[in-house]
Amino acid sequence: MKVKKILMGLMVLAGLAAVPNIVNAAPSTKETAQVKKYDSLKTAATDYAKALQEISNYGSRKMLKSINPDVDKYVAKANNSALKKQWEESNTMLIEQFEVSVYQVNENGNNGEVVFLVKGYDEKALDKYLGDNASKYVTKVDNSKDEVEVDIEKYIKLQYDYLKKTKKINLATSTVKFVKGSDNKWQVVK
Repeated sequence: MKVKKILMGLMVLAGLAAVPNIVNAAPSTKETAQVKKYDSLKTAATDYAKALQEISNYGSRKMLKSINPDVDKYVAKANNSALKKQWEESNTMLIEQFEVSVYQVNENGNNGEVVFLVKGYDEKALDKYLGDNASKYVTKVDNSKDEVEVDIEKYIKLQYDYLKKTKKINLATSTVKFVKGSDNKWQVVK
């Protein structure tokens, strides 16, 4: 089955740049800010890594329901459970792509610092791979109408296979400062 659509640029997830705004959002005046306390800095680091990953992925899910709604419609009509599964997993892998882990824990008396490592897919490498392999899913190009005819099923399989086989790369690090209070417990610096 073929669909006339220009599918290049499917991977544009530029809206993800807004995620840090969620992380830095201050509580409203009606909310009271309670800071969780930890017996060890390592436990605090692990807990914060999970929270940062969920915040990033939550922000991504809120901004992007799908990487391509036109393909969603095609997959829904195709009535092919394997194709639907691959497409849904591809969407999830790209929308919720961030992995946050503890990279380094530095404890110096009552002061602490945790460096988090953020991993994700190299979107430029994915775009290049899909572009370099366009002959595997592009069936017709009509330059006069600026249209490309694509075998959606082949496209989804190619993208899915790439994502399943490709390791995520280091995208960024983030440092969070902690302090040990008079109660001998660690908490993030306010």
